[in-house]
Amino acid sequence: MESIGTFPTHLSSYTILEGIQETIIIADIHYRIQWMNSKAVEILGPLMKLYGINDIHDVLGQSMDLFHSSPGHQQHVMQELHSTHRARINIKQRYVAETVIHPVYNENGDKQAYLLMLLDVTTQAKQAERNQAIIDELSTPLLKIWHDILALPIVGSLDDVRGKKLAERVLEACVKEGARYFLIDLSSLKELDDHSGYHIHIMAEALRLIGTRCLIVGISPELVQSLVHYDYRWTTFSTVQQCIAYIMKENHMTFTSTKSPSSK
Repeated sequence: MESIGTFPTHLSSYTILEGIQETIIIADIHYRIQWMNSKAVEILGPLMKLYGINDIHDVLGQSMDLFHSSPGHQQHVMQELHSTHRARINIKQRYVAETVIHPVYNENGDKQAYLLMLLDVTTQAKQAERNQAIIDELSTPLLKIWHDILALPIVGSLDDVRGKKLAERVLEACVKEGARYFLIDLSSLKELDDHSGYHIHIMAEALRLIGTRCLIVGISPELVQSLVHYDYRWTTFSTVQQCIAYIMKENHMTFTSTKSPSSK
C-alpha cells in the first residue's frame, strides 16, 4: 500500500525517527549499526555492557551478528527480507523484546539499509535498574555502632563492580560521620576468595589514608584457614564484642552499667 498526502518539507527523517519514543536502530546492508536514536542510546547503553561494550559509541560499526546466537540464520533471514519482519529476541537471557525489522529501499528499489525497532524493552530495563539499586542497597548495609564507629557486614563475594561501589560508599560515609573506626564483619563467610580479599584490603588501605582505623571482625576458625595464605596485615577479632572492648581499652574508656541496683 502506498503512502498518501504530502510530506512536510520542513521535516526530515532524522527529526521523525528521533521524535519517536521507541528504541530505533539503523544498520547498513552489511548489518553494521550506523545510527541509534537518543531513546536507543538511553535504553540500550547499560545493556551493551552485557556484550563487553562499556561505551555506547563503540556500538557504531558493530555487526548485528554480535547480538545473535546463530548469526548465519539471522543473515539468511535478513537477505530474504522484503517487508516488515517481527520477532522476539532474548538479550543475554535477561530481557525479552519484540523486534520490528524493515528493509529500506532507494528510489530504484535497491535495498540500502535496515530499520530496527525494539519494543517493550524500556519498562523491563528500567525495572531491572530499580531492582538492582534495591539489591545493592540491601546487600551492603552500613551500621552505626557508636558516634564515631561504623560497621559493615560482608555478605557474598565482592566482584570488581560491587567492591568499587562498596568502597566508595564506605569512604563517603566515614568522612560524613567523622568515623575513627570502621568494622568489617566477615562472620557470614566460610572462606575468603581472592577478589573479596583484594577489595577488603584496598578498602582498609583507603580508610587508613583518611584517618579511619579499619578492624576486621567475625574471624572464624574456618576463615582463618583461608586468611593464612595472604599477607594482609589486618587487626582481627573473633567477635564484635572483643573489638569494642579493644577500642575502649585503646581509648582508656570503661563500660558503666545504667541498670539500677536491686533493692535489698
